[in-house]
Amino acid sequence: MIVPVVSANDYEASFGSLTGGRRAFVKIGGKPLYRYMADALFETFGKVYVAFRDGVEEKYDVLQVDGDTVGDAIMAARDVATSTDRLLIAEGSVITEKEAVRALVEAAASLGSDGAVLAVPVRSRAGVPLEMSEGLLVGVGGEGQLAYGGMLLIPRDAARAFEGRTLAQALSQLAKTWKIAVAVWGGKWFKVDKPLDLMGALELVMPDATYISAGAKISPTAVIEGPVYIERGAEIDHYAVIKGPAYIGRGAFIGAHALVRNFADVEEDVVVGSSAEITHSLIEPGATIGRGSFVSYSVVGEEAVLEPGVITKSVLREGRGKLKPIEVRGREFYKLGALIGRGTRVEAGALLEPGRGFT
Repeated sequence: MIVPVVSANDYEASFGSLTGGRRAFVKIGGKPLYRYMADALFETFGKVYVAFRDGVEEKYDVLQVDGDTVGDAIMAARDVATSTDRLLIAEGSVITEKEAVRALVEAAASLGSDGAVLAVPVRSRAGVPLEMSEGLLVGVGGEGQLAYGGMLLIPRDAARAFEGRTLAQALSQLAKTWKIAVAVWGGKWFKVDKPLDLMGALELVMPDATYISAGAKISPTAVIEGPVYIERGAEIDHYAVIKGPAYIGRGAFIGAHALVRNFADVEEDVVVGSSAEITHSLIEPGATIGRGSFVSYSVVGEEAVLEPGVITKSVLREGRGKLKPIEVRGREFYKLGALIGRGTRVEAGALLEPGRGFT
């Protein structure tokens, strides 16, 4: 039997101002990041464990973990498996499709191997390059074109390879001890390593069709241009314009004459003041965007408040070398606005320089 587990305990300090450091906890597209992998595994297996260090999960089974790494989650997963089970471990900071899960399992079956690792093109910034031969993992490193894709299938006893080792060291050890297939995946896939990566992730979670909940309140003078997803309890005031792709969360309020456009993600209970503009940004639950503000290529943390007239500048003239270009409709952009931590209050009329808070 396969025991599917999503690791949501992984800690990254750069997420401290947003989630306390748990990168998989950031909310995007109406749900925490780890839910994308959990949903994909649940569709395939009908059951999934979510590994937390500290957290609560209402939908799936909880696996409490003492440590902060994916390896710690793997070690904890041994306790819910029998000696004949295999563990399917997926990182909660990855967004992919259920077909990737199937590719992983089928790769192991087709080669008669003990397990499998998901591999993606190196350009996807996965970080751990894989070496393979005749479809099997032979090690880590080199100048190969594939990298670890954040998901692996291993026998329960193979979990010992992660005890006291880094992910790269453990993968190398697996290759020496077990027969591990490499499942090459070229479909939808994205990993969030830093808050900056949320800019790219927005493009994967945005709707491709328009849905307006019957429980939403849309003013007769508002303009909705799809694809736009508007949740129950959201309210769009007079003369506001929502131009997709965009997501409006449950209970959000979009004020009169506001403009929400182009990969804007407005989570639940957010308030967008009148005449404010939001583009290619993630606004976390309960945040307030003050009247007349402009938010571009930015992340605004939970319960943060931007008083009226706050402007984020997002046209980079220096520091492009640190950024991966963001591709929007076939064109590449080097833009970065501001990262505003949860609960932060930004004074009225503030002008925020590009990249503020991201470094």
